[in-house]
Parts: sequence; C-alpha cells; structure tokens
Amino acid sequence: MKYSLPHYSIRALVNFLTRMGLERSILLAHIKTNEADLNSAQCDYTPEDFEHLLSLARQSLKVNNIGFLYGKAFEPSCWGLLGHIVVAAKTLADALAYQKRYQCLLGNAGQAYHEFEGDIITIRWLSEPSASPCNIEQVITAWAAFSFTHTLVDDKPIAVYFTHNQMAALEDYETFFGCPVYFNANFNGIKVKESSLDLPLSSYNQEVLNVLLSNAQHKLTEKRLNASLDMITEYIIDVLPDHVPELAEISAHLGISTRQLQRKFQKESTNLTELMESIRKNLAISYLTQTDHKLLYISTMLGYSEQSTFQRAFKRWSSVTPQEFRLNPSPLI
Repeated sequence: MKYSLPHYSIRALVNFLTRMGLERSILLAHIKTNEADLNSAQCDYTPEDFEHLLSLARQSLKVNNIGFLYGKAFEPSCWGLLGHIVVAAKTLADALAYQKRYQCLLGNAGQAYHEFEGDIITIRWLSEPSASPCNIEQVITAWAAFSFTHTLVDDKPIAVYFTHNQMAALEDYETFFGCPVYFNANFNGIKVKESSLDLPLSSYNQEVLNVLLSNAQHKLTEKRLNASLDMITEYIIDVLPDHVPELAEISAHLGISTRQLQRKFQKESTNLTELMESIRKNLAISYLTQTDHKLLYISTMLGYSEQSTFQRAFKRWSSVTPQEFRLNPSPLI
C-alpha cells in the first residue's frame, strides 16, 4: 500500500532545509520536482520523497538527528489545514482529537493512539515500517514543540521514548523536552500527566476554528466521494479490532455504490482482499518492531479471531513466526 503526502508537507521541509543552508535547486532536483508543483494543491508526493530529503540533509549537513531539528522548528504550515486547526483548538486534548479525526488529510503514514494508566497518558506513535528514525523523531518532537509554543503553562512531559539508537547528544534531547529521553525503547511516544491535556491553548479561537473545521469536513467529504485510498485505509484500520469490513460496508461509509468502489480498486490495480492483506502486513510489522504489545493484542488489532490465524498469516508473508521476526527483524520482509 502506497501512501501520498500533500504538497505542503514537502514544501515545508524544503523551506526548512533551505534555511539550514542547502541549495533549493538541489533539493527539488533530488525528488524530481519544481516550484510550480511544490505549490500546487493538485500535486501529491510520496513518503519516499520525504525520506530522500531527510537523508540528503543528514549527509550534506552532517547532522544525524535532522528530524529532531525539523520537529523543533514546528510551524502550522507543516500540517496544512490540520496545523491551523490544532493551533485554534481550545485544549491539547481537543488538538489531539482533531489530529486523529483529520489525519488522513496529511496521508496515513502512521497513527497515534493513547493508553491510560492512572493519571498518566502514554501517547504512542505507530509509524509505517519504512519510516526512518529521523522521520519518527520529527513527528514526536513536533508534537512537543506545538504544545510548548501554544500552551499557557510551562508543562513538560514525564518521559519521551524512541525505539531507535541515540543519534546525537542525549543532553540536546533532554534540554528540549525537559524530561528523561530513552532510546532503544519498546515504543515511540511521550508519557504525560492526564492534566496536561486539559491545558488551554493561547491561540484558541472558536470562530476561526469553526471555519477551519467546516473546510476540513468538506475536504473529507471530497475524499470519501472520490473513494480515496487514504480514507478507505483509515476506515479499515479503525474497524479491524471489531470486525473485518466487507465491500458493501466500506461503500456505505464512503457514500458511494459498491460498483464505484470496485472501479476505484481497478483503477489502482488492487482489490479489497489485496488492500486488506497489505494493511494487516504493514500494521503487523509496525506493532512487532515498535511496541511491546503481546501477540494476542496485535492479532486482535488486526482483526484476527484467533492468534494462531495471525501467526499463520505472518509466516505466509515472511516465512518466520511473529515472535521470530520480533527478535530478529528482517529488512527484506
């Protein structure tokens, strides 16, 4: 399953790297694009384009944690319409809810989910299997940069976690986050006090928010009626823990006929069975490499009624069991 990124996501990264001293023409040539496409709402890019730019910057600038630096420089334009929505939200909790609701406007290259333990909330980021450590760092760091910039109280996380190796001085991370930062952890994410999510945002504006939400809903409706694969994927992921959706159910969710949905799949050279297989495989890899969840939990999140069914499916994909893969992940899967 290939995801797309909106033009403004790539444009924001190009603008940042230009400010860092890289030649803009070289950046554009590196991903085979131009200024006109970079500013066109009709032009989409791939996650690979984003990764190629991060990799070029890391090598050219000799900055291993370029994603961390980019995340620290968070601007609403990085997230397009969604960025302006979260800035106008009333609280951090509202901002997180809006992020989940409108994430597909940014492309479904990952998902955030929460776990509650007493008065502590763990906000986890489950990225695509192909996401680099730099990419993961920029997502989590941008979350923190947004909250630090737009809350009225100097509230810091309890701890920050990354599954990859440390790429720069630990002091740099802990100075920015204001808390312990752990690498080679079992997940990517942030632990915060539950009360932190109730913090008001200094940029809250209900009138502006109403306009932005109306615009966002309009864009979601367009994506539904166009049978966007991002929308289809998001819906499948949402309902899989409860049941495996059929073609008619997905069509009803999108507000189109089953025949229209089938034509969309034909245009994308796929079908529901293949898409479901791709979604389950990618999620399985992400859960196994980025979390410490038990296999029963993972199989449930993927919509398998039995753990043994998930294990057989995973072995069909990779020739190894999920547990064997977790202990020794293969880059060839």
